[in-house]
Amino acid sequence: MEQILLETMLRHMENKEVIDDSQHGFTKHKSCLTSLLAFCNRVTALVDKGRHTVFVYQDLCKAFDTVPHNILVSKVERHGFDRWIPWWRRNWLDSCTRRVAVKGLMSKWNPVTSGIPQWSVLGLVLFNIFGGNMNSQIERTLRDFANTKLCGAVDTLDGMDDIQRGLDRLERWAHTNLTKFNKA
Repeated sequence: MEQILLETMLRHMENKEVIDDSQHGFTKHKSCLTSLLAFCNRVTALVDKGRHTVFVYQDLCKAFDTVPHNILVSKVERHGFDRWIPWWRRNWLDSCTRRVAVKGLMSKWNPVTSGIPQWSVLGLVLFNIFGGNMNSQIERTLRDFANTKLCGAVDTLDGMDDIQRGLDRLERWAHTNLTKFNKA
């Protein structure tokens, strides 16, 4: 069932351009390698022009584990998938429960309200949908998957301001989507 759902979702995502062009990880005709090449080309072009260049590499903390189900489902619904896809997604996510065992003692079963199973057929696609608008309105960014690279010339005040605005937008996105970037 998941494989059928995956094919339907991928077709819809391609036709409706659900994923931002800056996303390279797990997208058709792109990869982490194409992201690295695009990034190197961008940095090399700036350095060749004698520009002072900075790049900021950020990744989401526990990216798959912290995706809130309610936000993910609302994003799936917002992208205009057939009604049964968000319904199936919601039911699949809402049926997840967990409990903790310590020295033979078991806790009660509790609902899982966040996280995407990385091992699932749909895990990568769902994460792409969740992060699909992460780089919107931010120039000079590339995203592999849970990692974002922001790059630009900083030899002018405008260039430094552009980088800061990009960082601020990424931080607002993380806050709005109840996730965080690693600060280390």
